Amino acid sequence: MSPPRTRLDPEGYYARLGLEPDATREAVAAAFRARVRVLHPDVPGTGDTEAFVAVKQAYDVLSNPERRQDYDQAARRAAVEPDEFAVRPAHQAHPARPVQSAPLGATPWLHTSTLLAAVGLGFVAILGISVVQVVLHVQQKPQIVSAGIRPNAATVQPLSPEAHHATLYGPVPVQLPGTPNFYVIPAASPAVLWRHDAERNSFVPERQLPPFSAMQAVRFVRQNGFLEVLVKDQPNGYVDAAHVTPGNAQAARRGYCSYNAGPPPRNAELLARAGQGNGRLDIDNHAVQPAVVNLRDPSGGVAAAVYLSPGGHAEVEALPNGAYRVDFAIGELWSRACQSFAAGMRARRLDEALTIADKIHLEIAADSASLPSTDIAEEAFGAEEAFGQN
Repeated sequence: MSPPRTRLDPEGYYARLGLEPDATREAVAAAFRARVRVLHPDVPGTGDTEAFVAVKQAYDVLSNPERRQDYDQAARRAAVEPDEFAVRPAHQAHPARPVQSAPLGATPWLHTSTLLAAVGLGFVAILGISVVQVVLHVQQKPQIVSAGIRPNAATVQPLSPEAHHATLYGPVPVQLPGTPNFYVIPAASPAVLWRHDAERNSFVPERQLPPFSAMQAVRFVRQNGFLEVLVKDQPNGYVDAAHVTPGNAQAARRGYCSYNAGPPPRNAELLARAGQGNGRLDIDNHAVQPAVVNLRDPSGGVAAAVYLSPGGHAEVEALPNGAYRVDFAIGELWSRACQSFAAGMRARRLDEALTIADKIHLEIAADSASLPSTDIAEEAFGAEEAFGQN
């Protein structure tokens, strides 16, 4: 059941998080985290993909100050506008009329004949419309999918260096040519890319597309419910429209990261580690959201990555001495598949390198902009790229 919508919450975003429109930013983050722990698709028993997507959509709007302000202002403007209604004159009372009895000798069967004639005409009209629709459908010459074809095409295999994702999270999504406007959603049956065999006038399976593969659809084939999609250096292919949803490449990647988030990390959990030494880094997270700190060596490799809960503290020991580039990110729903947050992520990089010689202390402030740092792209923060190319 969809959450109730009010005039101050027209899309039900606050209701999805169980909040009032005057809720603080901290309350929004806390409510989202509480629902993610229950609704995430990987949670046994309570996981609900549709409800999780609805909650994340609400969080994406309400956690962004500019988008939330626009949403609230639009709701307030709509609340003060008068409702449109039609003014109808009051019904005038009519004097009671005496009930006239039917004269003797009247023939009530005349009224029954009139009713039967009207029903007969309606039936004839419906039959005529049905005949016209059948003729038009036959003239369209729809494509015919041959009986007995099964989606037994080979799955598109991921390419190195992301091949290990196939074991942990299933085949890596691919991106077909063109500007993506649809992507594959997870389902009980695989999404198959079909080819049209002109000689047999039928469709044959070519390969399976992993969930969250992005594609550009050029048209919808109404006769068989297929989307025609672009395929590199070959005739266009066809995908069952029930297996895809509208969305660009960024939406597909976020869907993949959310779906493969895995179990949430615990506070101070080391997500990556390389090398040994006598250096130590103490980190405090003063933000209202979880944070992840990456230490990158001069080659760009991740020497250490640590997860911190809101208000969390971590001590990273035995670090090799040296200068490190420090990247940190704040967001919700850490994805182990993508090594990034799947919702509301903001990533930054310290302007100055951090030299670890003995013991260093680092604080992640509630306002990340207060640190001498620069915004970086989500893909630049992740330890590795999760998507392959076709």
